[in-house]
Amino acid sequence: MAAKTFIKENSLVSTKIDEINLYKDELGELKISLLISGFSRKSDYSKINLLFSDIIEFKFYHTHSYNFYTIENFKLLPIDDCIYLSFDPDNSDDKKSDNDSDFIYAKKLELFIVNE
Repeated sequence: MAAKTFIKENSLVSTKIDEINLYKDELGELKISLLISGFSRKSDYSKINLLFSDIIEFKFYHTHSYNFYTIENFKLLPIDDCIYLSFDPDNSDDKKSDNDSDFIYAKKLELFIVNE
């Protein structure tokens, strides 16, 4: 379902991640929240919040020599009733790869439209 959400005018390509928030909810479960903006004018969104829960694995890398954080490409995959989203994917492989970077692998993903 998520793969069908981020196509055509609603693509994540050329958007930007404004915030990455890691926190534990009231039950102690890790959550990752991404605030994304910069969608095209034809998009259904101007700003969204992606909320990942039941985190299996995640990895993000940042250095001051890179801009934070324009999405130039992404890989979104369903894997065994889970969701995998990489913002720095290995383009030579259309599956989850050890060479993917900046990714979240979780059992649940929710999309919230942010009204400005």
